[in-house]
Amino acid sequence: MATKQLTTQSPFPLRLLAYSNERFPYWQVLSQFPMFVAAFLVGQAAVGRDPHFAWAILFGFIGFVAYTLMVRAIDDHKDWEHDSKHYPDRVLQSGLITLKHLKIVGIICFLLSILASLIVDRGIGRVTMWWFIIIVTNNLVQLAQIKNPKVGTWIESRRVLLALTVVPFWGLGSVWIAQMGADGRWLTADIWWLVAPWCVGALLLEIARKSQDPDDTRETVVDYTKKSSSWTRSLGLVGTVSTLVALAFLVTLLEYVLLNSLGYDVWWATLALVITMLLPLGAAGWFAVKPDRYRAKTVAEQSAGVWLIGQIILVIALLVVN
Repeated sequence: MATKQLTTQSPFPLRLLAYSNERFPYWQVLSQFPMFVAAFLVGQAAVGRDPHFAWAILFGFIGFVAYTLMVRAIDDHKDWEHDSKHYPDRVLQSGLITLKHLKIVGIICFLLSILASLIVDRGIGRVTMWWFIIIVTNNLVQLAQIKNPKVGTWIESRRVLLALTVVPFWGLGSVWIAQMGADGRWLTADIWWLVAPWCVGALLLEIARKSQDPDDTRETVVDYTKKSSSWTRSLGLVGTVSTLVALAFLVTLLEYVLLNSLGYDVWWATLALVITMLLPLGAAGWFAVKPDRYRAKTVAEQSAGVWLIGQIILVIALLVVN
């Protein structure tokens, strides 16, 4: 059923599904799976275990998806006033779903994420410890913006700084997932080679995600391709393309270093990582011929694809190489 056909009297599951399709679509969940599995397998390899699929992947992935949905619910609370003014047609802003509904969704997701950690830990252990760390580091930033709207407005207007706020969760979140694969053992220092590409990948995805609406040039829309007098507010068209390609190259290099640190840097995996870089480079060359927002969008899509394909390559290498 199309969103425009829904009313406040429509069955709640349909209204909730409309919200999910708009703000947390299924393709986003699917793209999170190779990321999760790669980090889980790295956790196994980091403690000397042969990477393999394990029962903990199912519970852990449910917890991971629940946590990211909870973050989305908190974000929509934080951005309520801004989005109500500039995006009145969204499901939440139109009243089909209310903030109270989102609070309930957030609480359920919070409980699912901690429950998944406890199940994988078989009690309170190292996985739960890292869950607590990401709850504190990530949610303090979000809650500070909710409690002090001026802080949120200040950060929102400085789009590059806004992108940096997503780094703590994704970086430390990768350790949370890797710890699930470590089966109760302490992770080694090599795990920071996992954290590094996840931090860079988070910036890459955030900038790519908010540089994909060529038709919308409103100043209120968070889009890194807009002109600005300060790099903290926007990167501009050429700056965004250059940044995306640079981040795609860096994340690919870090993925190779990660495989190398674990002893899984086989030639075909290295070659596959190199070939993926042809995607954003080709799109950037096309952009150079005729720089516009539409071709910049292609660069954004191809650069984001480099991260996802790279994670799939990591999974294959970790599972295949003995």
